[in-house]
Amino acid sequence: MKIKTVENLEDALDKHLAWRKQEMVNLKILIDRGDDARITLIRAGIALLCAHFEGFIKDASYDYLSFVANQNICYKDLQEVFSVMKIHSLIEECAKTSKYSVQARILKEYEALSTEIFHIKKKSIVDTHSNPSTEILKELLLTLGLETDIFRTKANYIDFSLLSNRHKIVHGEKTELVYDDFSLTFDIIMKILIEYKDFLIDAAIEERYKKQVR
Repeated sequence: MKIKTVENLEDALDKHLAWRKQEMVNLKILIDRGDDARITLIRAGIALLCAHFEGFIKDASYDYLSFVANQNICYKDLQEVFSVMKIHSLIEECAKTSKYSVQARILKEYEALSTEIFHIKKKSIVDTHSNPSTEILKELLLTLGLETDIFRTKANYIDFSLLSNRHKIVHGEKTELVYDDFSLTFDIIMKILIEYKDFLIDAAIEERYKKQVR
Protein backbone atom coordinates (compact mmCIF):
# COMPACT_ATOMS: atom_id res chain seq x y z
CA MET A 1 0.00 0.00 0.00
CA LYS A 2 1.30 3.42 -0.95
CA ILE A 3 1.35 5.91 1.89
CA LYS A 4 -0.41 8.85 0.26
CA THR A 5 -2.52 10.29 3.07
CA VAL A 6 -2.09 11.00 6.76
CA GLU A 7 -4.56 8.18 7.40
CA ASN A 8 -2.35 5.80 5.36
CA LEU A 9 0.66 6.90 7.37
CA GLU A 10 -1.12 6.40 10.67
CA ASP A 11 -2.29 2.93 9.62
CA ALA A 12 1.25 1.96 8.59
CA LEU A 13 2.76 3.21 11.85
CA ASP A 14 0.07 1.50 13.91
CA LYS A 15 0.84 -1.81 12.19
CA HIS A 16 4.56 -1.46 12.85
CA LEU A 17 3.87 -0.57 16.45
CA ALA A 18 1.19 -3.19 17.17
CA TRP A 19 3.27 -6.34 16.63
CA ARG A 20 6.28 -4.83 18.39
CA LYS A 21 4.18 -3.85 21.43
CA GLN A 22 2.63 -7.31 21.53
CA GLU A 23 6.00 -9.02 21.50
CA MET A 24 7.32 -6.69 24.18
CA VAL A 25 4.26 -7.29 26.38
CA ASN A 26 4.48 -11.07 25.89
CA LEU A 27 8.09 -11.00 27.01
CA LYS A 28 7.24 -8.91 30.06
CA ILE A 29 4.55 -11.40 31.05
CA LEU A 30 7.10 -14.23 30.93
CA ILE A 31 9.59 -12.25 33.00
CA ASP A 32 6.94 -11.25 35.54
CA ARG A 33 6.33 -14.92 36.32
CA GLY A 34 9.65 -14.95 38.12
CA ASP A 35 10.71 -18.54 37.36
CA ASP A 36 14.26 -19.90 37.16
CA ALA A 37 14.73 -18.53 33.65
CA ARG A 38 14.05 -14.94 34.72
CA ILE A 39 17.65 -13.70 34.61
CA THR A 40 18.17 -15.18 31.16
CA LEU A 41 14.90 -13.65 29.93
CA ILE A 42 15.86 -10.26 31.34
CA ARG A 43 19.13 -10.32 29.40
CA ALA A 44 17.39 -11.44 26.23
CA GLY A 45 14.61 -8.94 26.89
CA ILE A 46 16.92 -5.93 27.09
CA ALA A 47 18.43 -6.85 23.72
CA LEU A 48 14.98 -7.35 22.20
CA LEU A 49 13.65 -4.05 23.54
CA CYS A 50 16.65 -2.27 22.01
CA ALA A 51 16.00 -4.05 18.71
CA HIS A 52 12.37 -2.91 18.69
CA PHE A 53 13.47 0.61 19.56
CA GLU A 54 15.84 0.77 16.60
CA GLY A 55 13.54 -1.18 14.28
CA PHE A 56 10.49 0.99 14.84
CA ILE A 57 12.44 4.24 14.50
CA LYS A 58 13.79 3.04 11.14
CA ASP A 59 10.45 1.69 9.83
CA ALA A 60 8.45 4.69 11.01
CA SER A 61 10.98 7.19 9.62
CA TYR A 62 10.98 5.50 6.23
CA ASP A 63 7.16 5.47 6.17
CA TYR A 64 7.16 9.20 6.87
CA LEU A 65 9.67 9.70 4.05
CA SER A 66 7.45 7.62 1.76
CA PHE A 67 4.49 9.79 2.72
CA VAL A 68 6.42 12.93 1.76
CA ALA A 69 7.48 11.35 -1.54
CA ASN A 70 3.86 10.53 -2.37
CA GLN A 71 2.74 14.15 -2.01
CA ASN A 72 4.17 14.86 -5.48
CA ILE A 73 5.93 18.04 -4.40
CA CYS A 74 8.82 19.66 -6.23
CA TYR A 75 12.17 19.79 -4.49
CA LYS A 76 12.07 23.60 -4.56
CA ASP A 77 9.01 23.56 -2.30
CA LEU A 78 10.53 21.15 0.23
CA GLN A 79 13.10 21.76 2.92
CA GLU A 80 16.62 21.89 1.51
CA VAL A 81 17.60 18.61 3.15
CA PHE A 82 15.52 16.70 0.61
CA SER A 83 17.56 18.21 -2.23
CA VAL A 84 20.74 17.22 -0.39
CA MET A 85 19.31 13.70 -0.13
CA LYS A 86 18.96 13.64 -3.93
CA ILE A 87 22.49 14.85 -4.74
CA HIS A 88 24.25 13.34 -1.72
CA SER A 89 26.46 11.00 -3.72
CA LEU A 90 27.50 13.88 -6.00
CA ILE A 91 28.40 16.03 -2.99
CA GLU A 92 30.56 13.21 -1.63
CA GLU A 93 32.23 12.80 -5.01
CA CYS A 94 32.94 16.51 -5.37
CA ALA A 95 34.35 16.71 -1.85
CA LYS A 96 37.25 14.56 -3.01
CA THR A 97 38.51 17.17 -5.49
CA SER A 98 39.55 20.83 -5.39
CA LYS A 99 38.60 21.44 -9.02
CA TYR A 100 35.97 24.16 -9.34
CA SER A 101 34.83 22.74 -12.65
CA VAL A 102 33.85 19.50 -10.92
CA GLN A 103 32.34 21.15 -7.85
CA ALA A 104 30.21 23.37 -10.08
CA ARG A 105 28.19 20.26 -10.91
CA ILE A 106 26.56 20.55 -7.49
CA LEU A 107 25.07 23.94 -8.39
CA LYS A 108 23.90 22.68 -11.75
CA GLU A 109 22.27 19.61 -10.25
CA TYR A 110 20.64 21.69 -7.52
CA GLU A 111 19.22 24.15 -10.03
CA ALA A 112 17.91 21.29 -12.14
CA LEU A 113 15.86 20.07 -9.19
CA SER A 114 13.65 23.16 -9.20
CA THR A 115 11.01 21.50 -11.36
CA GLU A 116 11.64 17.87 -10.37
CA ILE A 117 9.29 15.95 -8.09
CA PHE A 118 10.80 14.50 -4.92
CA HIS A 119 10.99 10.71 -4.82
CA ILE A 120 12.95 8.02 -3.02
CA LYS A 121 14.44 4.81 -4.37
CA LYS A 122 16.07 3.02 -1.48
CA LYS A 123 15.31 2.35 2.17
CA SER A 124 18.96 2.75 3.16
CA ILE A 125 18.41 6.52 3.29
CA VAL A 126 17.11 5.90 6.80
CA ASP A 127 20.07 4.51 8.72
CA THR A 128 20.78 4.15 12.44
CA HIS A 129 24.12 2.41 11.80
CA SER A 130 23.06 -0.37 14.21
CA ASN A 131 23.78 2.07 17.01
CA PRO A 132 20.79 4.33 17.70
CA SER A 133 22.57 6.79 20.00
CA THR A 134 20.93 10.18 20.46
CA GLU A 135 23.52 11.81 18.18
CA ILE A 136 22.69 9.38 15.39
CA LEU A 137 18.97 9.78 16.01
CA LYS A 138 19.34 13.57 15.88
CA GLU A 139 21.05 13.28 12.49
CA LEU A 140 18.30 10.94 11.30
CA LEU A 141 15.66 13.49 12.27
CA LEU A 142 17.54 16.29 10.50
CA THR A 143 17.66 14.06 7.42
CA LEU A 144 13.85 14.04 7.55
CA GLY A 145 13.75 17.80 8.07
CA LEU A 146 12.41 17.37 11.60
CA GLU A 147 13.27 18.60 15.06
CA THR A 148 12.10 17.14 18.36
CA ASP A 149 13.23 16.76 21.97
CA ILE A 150 11.85 13.22 22.24
CA PHE A 151 15.30 11.63 22.21
CA ARG A 152 17.34 14.48 23.71
CA THR A 153 15.32 14.53 26.93
CA LYS A 154 16.17 10.85 27.40
CA ALA A 155 19.75 11.09 26.13
CA ASN A 156 21.43 9.91 29.33
CA TYR A 157 19.28 6.81 29.54
CA ILE A 158 19.54 5.90 25.84
CA ASP A 159 23.28 6.48 25.52
CA PHE A 160 24.60 5.35 28.89
CA SER A 161 22.14 2.70 30.03
CA LEU A 162 20.11 1.20 27.18
CA LEU A 163 22.89 0.99 24.59
CA SER A 164 25.53 0.11 27.16
CA ASN A 165 23.52 -2.88 28.39
CA ARG A 166 22.63 -3.89 24.85
CA HIS A 167 26.27 -3.86 23.68
CA LYS A 168 27.41 -5.93 26.67
CA ILE A 169 24.70 -8.53 26.12
CA VAL A 170 25.12 -8.96 22.36
CA HIS A 171 28.89 -9.22 22.80
CA GLY A 172 28.49 -12.04 25.27
CA GLU A 173 29.48 -10.27 28.49
CA LYS A 174 28.08 -11.59 31.76
CA THR A 175 26.23 -8.43 32.75
CA GLU A 176 24.42 -8.43 36.07
CA LEU A 177 20.89 -7.21 35.40
CA VAL A 178 17.85 -7.20 37.64
CA TYR A 179 14.12 -6.97 37.04
CA ASP A 180 14.10 -3.19 37.55
CA ASP A 181 16.55 -2.83 34.64
CA PHE A 182 14.10 -4.54 32.32
CA SER A 183 10.99 -2.87 33.75
CA LEU A 184 12.44 0.63 33.39
CA THR A 185 13.66 -0.08 29.87
CA PHE A 186 10.26 -1.51 28.92
CA ASP A 187 8.42 1.59 30.15
CA ILE A 188 10.79 4.06 28.49
CA ILE A 189 10.95 2.26 25.14
CA MET A 190 7.17 1.84 25.01
CA LYS A 191 6.71 5.55 25.73
CA ILE A 192 9.28 6.64 23.14
CA LEU A 193 7.75 4.52 20.38
CA ILE A 194 4.28 5.91 20.98
CA GLU A 195 5.60 9.48 21.21
CA TYR A 196 7.58 9.08 17.98
CA LYS A 197 4.54 7.75 16.13
CA ASP A 198 2.44 10.69 17.30
CA PHE A 199 5.25 13.11 16.43
CA LEU A 200 5.45 11.87 12.83
CA ILE A 201 1.68 12.05 12.42
CA ASP A 202 1.68 15.65 13.66
CA ALA A 203 4.57 16.49 11.32
CA ALA A 204 2.61 15.08 8.38
CA ILE A 205 -0.56 16.96 9.33
CA GLU A 206 1.34 20.24 9.78
CA GLU A 207 3.34 19.66 6.55
CA ARG A 208 6.65 20.31 8.27
CA TYR A 209 8.43 18.82 5.26
CA LYS A 210 7.66 21.92 3.24
CA LYS A 211 10.07 24.86 2.93
CA GLN A 212 9.29 27.35 5.64
CA VAL A 213 8.26 30.82 4.48
CA ARG A 214 10.20 33.54 6.31
